Amino acid sequence: MDRSHSRKPIRTTALFVDYENLYQQATRYLKRTDNLNGQLADLLYSLRRYLLARRRFRVVLGRAYADFEQYDDGLAIQRVLAEQGIVPRMVPSSYEAPSRSLQLTIDALQTLQSHPEVQAFVVVSGNRSYLPLLEHLRGHGRQIALLQLTSPSDLVYERLGDRLLLDPRPILEHAGLRQLLAHLSGPVADTPPAPPPAFASLADDPDALKALELILEHFGQYEEVYLTPLLRKMSETFDETRVEPKELINRLEAAGAVRLERRRGFPYDYTVLILHEDHPDVRRLRETLASRPEPEPEASGDLSEEDHVEDTSGEEPSAF
Repeated sequence: MDRSHSRKPIRTTALFVDYENLYQQATRYLKRTDNLNGQLADLLYSLRRYLLARRRFRVVLGRAYADFEQYDDGLAIQRVLAEQGIVPRMVPSSYEAPSRSLQLTIDALQTLQSHPEVQAFVVVSGNRSYLPLLEHLRGHGRQIALLQLTSPSDLVYERLGDRLLLDPRPILEHAGLRQLLAHLSGPVADTPPAPPPAFASLADDPDALKALELILEHFGQYEEVYLTPLLRKMSETFDETRVEPKELINRLEAAGAVRLERRRGFPYDYTVLILHEDHPDVRRLRETLASRPEPEPEASGDLSEEDHVEDTSGEEPSAF
């Protein structure tokens, strides 16, 4: 079976974040707020990867709304958001109360008119549903999704349904924010934990299977694999005009063979890949490789400090 025809197409997506409302709700539901802006930036970073891996939504346009001057690290958070492709939109707190939500709504409607190529819209907030906006976008043939930090109301569940409401728990988990998740109280923390990843066979995806074998053969001795040297090794093996290494990692992620997690570092944050050892293809390939004679170590396999720095030149694979 040709996997390229069986997979859902990737949809270009616009992301709109009521950042101030998200921040306000987080301060209510967290016992500690140390580095909260940094944690929320990690949440949005992880969300983009979740959307690509689970929904096939690729964020091509992003906006975040807040009075960033009120935060001690307001300039830093604006820079981090901009590095993610999310444009900070300054809405002074001196404006009338609904100004922020109105600006977000106006920008989303303008995007609907001026960017017909955008096929999906995702809204992120603390406790605001933006229900009229989302229903309007859906009425114009766009796919929609809502991520609220707190549990949506019964009305929102009724009007949107479970499919369109994103659960923040797995996104927090895969962002490496388990401490943040542990401090959440209320409905979000009381819900049962996210289910374990579903495993899918790679038998019908020979390229992804070959990529998994490469990972195990050259990096399988590490608990965490730095993404930059891995992508470089994959580029030496695969014809990038036919299949991109990052897309192969996305396919391994979707099959449950690996997961990606973000790590903080200096001068740049970086991403690591972690193998799911219980995945049938991972187990089978490990057994196959273990039965082979051990090869001579390659000089190029050594990891330098430069290899630990994340390559930010292009879009990374998802973290889900």
